[in-house]
Amino acid sequence: MTAYPPVPPGLVVDHDGPVLRIRLDRPERRNAITDDMVLALIDVLEAAGGDESVRVIAISGTGDHFCSGFDLALRDGEERPRVGSVQRRMRTHVNRLIPAMLETQTPIVTSVQGWAIGLGLHLALASDFAIVADDARLREPFTAFGFTPDSGGSWLLPRLVGVARAKELLLLAREISGARAAEWGLVHRAVPGKELEAASAELVDDLARSATVAVGLAKALVHRGLTAPLDAQLAEEAVAMEISSRSEDFREYRLARKEGRDPRFRGR
Repeated sequence: MTAYPPVPPGLVVDHDGPVLRIRLDRPERRNAITDDMVLALIDVLEAAGGDESVRVIAISGTGDHFCSGFDLALRDGEERPRVGSVQRRMRTHVNRLIPAMLETQTPIVTSVQGWAIGLGLHLALASDFAIVADDARLREPFTAFGFTPDSGGSWLLPRLVGVARAKELLLLAREISGARAAEWGLVHRAVPGKELEAASAELVDDLARSATVAVGLAKALVHRGLTAPLDAQLAEEAVAMEISSRSEDFREYRLARKEGRDPRFRGR
C-alpha cells in the first residue's frame, strides 16, 4: 500500500477505498493556501498517481468558501528579496502543482462553493471535473492587485473559454458566478449550493466504479492532444488502445456483454 507523506496544518487527506479525498482546511482564511500546503499537495498528488488502489481524487474546501488563493498575508513583513526571487521560487513551488494535476492519469473532481480566487480557481480548472455552486464567486484578481497571473492561469483559461473571455477574466479581473462559469464551459457543471455535495459525490462514485485504465489513458490523450500534431496524436491513440484493450476491465466488458449484464470494473 502506498505511504502518503504527512501533511501540514490546513490540509486534510483521507484515503477512503478507491477515493483519495483532499480537503483545504483553513476556513478562518477562506482556505487560503500556504507554501507548505502547495508542496504537500504536490507530494500527495504524485503519490496518488502511483497508488493503484486510488481510482479518483476528490478535492474540496472546509466551510463557506473553496479557496481564496495563495495566502499573501504570510509574505508581509519579510525582508525584501533580491530581484528574481519570485521566478526562482515558483519553479519548485506552484509551477509544479498544476502540472501534477494535469499529468496524473487519476481523474480529479473538485467541489467549489463560495470564493474560488487565483490559485484556488486554478485548482478547480486543472481538475478533470469542477462542480461548482451556481452562486460561487470565481475571480482572477491579479491585475487588480498590480501583478500578473501565475500557477497556469494564462494557460488554462484560453484553452477552456477562448482568448476573448480569458482576457476579460485575466486583464480586467472580472468576477463571474458559478452559473456563468458553467455557461462559458469554464467548469463541468453548476448546481444549487444545497445540491453541491450530492452532485460531487455522485460523480466521484461513478469514476470510482469506472474502467480506470481507460479513463486515465483518455485523460492523457486529451491533454497531449492540445499541443500534438494529428499524426503524433493518432500514434498516441494507437498505443493507448493497445494498452487499454489488454486490461482486465476490457475483458470484463466483453464478458458482461456476452452475459447480458452491466460490467463490474475493478480499475485494472
